[in-house]
Amino acid sequence: MDFLRVEFDIQHHLVLSKKNRRDHALIRMIVSTLSTPGELANLSKRDFRFKKTKSFDYYTVRLSEGGRSRISPVDRKTYEIIQSLPAKPFDLTWKEMDEIVAKYSPLDVRYTCVKLREAVKSILSDSAFFGEIEDIKDIDRKYAFMIDFNPLYTGFWDLEEEDGIEDFVLSYAEINKIKDSKKIASETGIDEVIVREILESGKRSILAFKN
Repeated sequence: MDFLRVEFDIQHHLVLSKKNRRDHALIRMIVSTLSTPGELANLSKRDFRFKKTKSFDYYTVRLSEGGRSRISPVDRKTYEIIQSLPAKPFDLTWKEMDEIVAKYSPLDVRYTCVKLREAVKSILSDSAFFGEIEDIKDIDRKYAFMIDFNPLYTGFWDLEEEDGIEDFVLSYAEINKIKDSKKIASETGIDEVIVREILESGKRSILAFKN
């Protein structure tokens, strides 16, 4: 599996959805907690909790579907965005959720909620040498794992690091076949001056050598 491409696809959804708070929150929940469409449809803001431990403090969320429930850690930024939405944030059908995810997919591939969830799982499973992420039952251990291996928790997928911005812009231009810095800036929300400087640097995305 081309993990570099999978990681870019996940980040593509996160970056482009930022202009719509509900859509962005839905995508972040999938990436942060591996939520299913059923769990998202049942989600309420009352399902979130704040947990304090000797090592770290973090948020959790109770996810339920079909009579079953589980507790998952959730990154702080996703929690904060959810709190600005209605009490039941995702009062949507499965089809409507899939349409939201598809809307922010790269030009050459169409994602659904399940496909995006599987993409995130593939990244995490590659890091979980001892088994699948679902095999980690202790919530504190699961949070520690997410901090170490889920780039959404550290802010990297939010483009909070300069290197991350350069890599993303180069890949975005390559995959979506766009050379116009103004268009890329408009679609991604990244400052046009920064985009132009990156495009004019002469550098190429790693993904460019795979296409």
